[in-house]
Amino acid sequence: MDKKKIYINIRIADIPLRINIAAEEEELFRAAAKEANASWSKWRDRFVDRPQAEVMAMVLFLYAKGYMTLKAQIEDGERMLSDFEADLDSMLARETPRDAYGNEE
Repeated sequence: MDKKKIYINIRIADIPLRINIAAEEEELFRAAAKEANASWSKWRDRFVDRPQAEVMAMVLFLYAKGYMTLKAQIEDGERMLSDFEADLDSMLARETPRDAYGNEE
């Protein structure tokens, strides 16, 4: 069954956006917009002498760096789990087979 889609209106850095999203993601999108606007406001106030486009580029870079950091952490976690699974499989393969009563077969 297709997920219900809705349009929402958000504003990022004083720019209005109308986007089509899955209805169940509305809260996530609104929270993301709120977070982006908080960062934008903080950086805009910090760098008042810089053009707004440059400040927006700095904010975008901040989020891209955060994304890449999280992506690397996830990949490291997946590698660690894969190695653990391989080690566990190897240990289980060396185990002496036993019957339902725990006796060696």
